[in-house]
Amino acid sequence: MKIRHKKWLYAAVFLTSALLLTGCDSKEERAVKQAVSAELDQLKSPDKKTIETYLSAHQLFPEEDTAENDSEKESADPEIIKIFSRYFKNFSYTVDTVKVEEKKASATVTITNLDAHALAEDYTAAALKKRITCDANPSQVEFSLKDSYLLLGETLKKNDYKQVDTSFDLKLKKKGETWAIVHSEDLDNQITGGFLTYMADSDLLPPPEVVKIHFNTIKEFDTEQLNIYLSLDSLLDTDDTYSSSIAHAMAEQIQACFDFKILDTQNDERNALVKVQITSSDFKSIMASYQGQLSQWLQTSQAMAGGAEGRREKERQLLLESIEQNQASTTRDVDISLINDGTSWKMQMDENVAQAILGGVDSALADVSEDVE
Repeated sequence: MKIRHKKWLYAAVFLTSALLLTGCDSKEERAVKQAVSAELDQLKSPDKKTIETYLSAHQLFPEEDTAENDSEKESADPEIIKIFSRYFKNFSYTVDTVKVEEKKASATVTITNLDAHALAEDYTAAALKKRITCDANPSQVEFSLKDSYLLLGETLKKNDYKQVDTSFDLKLKKKGETWAIVHSEDLDNQITGGFLTYMADSDLLPPPEVVKIHFNTIKEFDTEQLNIYLSLDSLLDTDDTYSSSIAHAMAEQIQACFDFKILDTQNDERNALVKVQITSSDFKSIMASYQGQLSQWLQTSQAMAGGAEGRREKERQLLLESIEQNQASTTRDVDISLINDGTSWKMQMDENVAQAILGGVDSALADVSEDVE
């Protein structure tokens, strides 16, 4: 009898343990879990409908959204579907707890996906660089909403991101016999691991980083891009051929010498000041060399024999050679102002910054402009 009694006791303990391990989910709680799983499973292989539900353009890229029409906003390009398939490539989730109250329910969910904060930083930096590069493009192409998506895709493809966990509560309502998730902008943000919040953070890239991106982009420009970005061919009011030659020579000088170092930063909520040490070609030295050579040449018999036209051609030749042969550089400290407009920090490219990049070329050329015109 004792042995039989023990067997019944063991069976009772086993059944109790099984109930504790499996839980006592009601039929409604199981239905809620199934509804949540059915919704979140779609993100593992997102289609057009899922993307348009969770990843609306006006939330992800508000700056570019105003430039697009409504039909473009509402249609998910096949390329965009590929991009967000990559975004959710390693997406997984667990439904932790469920609470049901009549026709309403909530489910605590933990999702595992890529580090959305790191992605937002990388994308925003890449987008800023793209806009600066567009300013140095001969066609001045606008940075469109589709460009934003494609750049996000490039950023995802280029970088590997660690996986992070995010927990949040889902709200559900019962419609008839079916439970459905209540959609909201907050839910869209939670589903993406906070990506929308990070993208909307105007302090995502701090002032020194914005300055660094600007100047590093300028360092990567070729001579044509430097010419366009700095409007070098407009510095001399001469014929197109000569002006183009001078602009190209100046661009080569800046390209060879330009560098920078961030020294200090001060900022409050909306205004910042970044002190930067800028190194560029020394155009004052170039002008001094030019004027010295010109002064010597003017004392020769060739200068007297060449007449006004001959002297002007020689002056142009000497200026171009002085620029091409220069090896001197100059360094100056410049305070760069930035303004936070509520979207991001914007660098103010004022006259002092431009002159530092140009190595004082404006004031230097002003001394000889009459010679070469």
